[in-house]
Amino acid sequence: MSELQELFNHVHFTSLMWCLLIPATLMGIDILTGLVHAWADKSFQSSKMRTGLAKKIGELVIILIGMMATYGMAIPDYILTAICLYISFMEFMSIMENLKKLGVPIPGFISSTLNNVNDSIQNDDYKTLLAKVATLEAQLQQVEKGDRK
Repeated sequence: MSELQELFNHVHFTSLMWCLLIPATLMGIDILTGLVHAWADKSFQSSKMRTGLAKKIGELVIILIGMMATYGMAIPDYILTAICLYISFMEFMSIMENLKKLGVPIPGFISSTLNNVNDSIQNDDYKTLLAKVATLEAQLQQVEKGDRK
């Protein structure tokens, strides 16, 4: 059993509803805290908002692809769990960044993580995640072929 599979035997969502609801709710909170920050800072730019919303739509598309793979192609559900956890973590960190900019005190362990991350979540991370998913799919297909022999 792979390390990723073992991890997701212990860390998972209680249902599909929560797997979808948690990232979606965090996206909404991130949008809201971003708008509040822009309003308070008097730096609202519709182009930034459009770019941010486009990224949120992209994240939802990635979750949808994970759902299709899990339920349409019978790929193990830990792939969808990994996608939803990754997006949830990304959104949580973005919310913390927005709150920090608003002057809200952030716990030290989160603040130090924010300083270490320093906007390192980039579009390339999506490519890395999708590449890992593709690798896991290939490994699963090899295992299935071995079972058929």
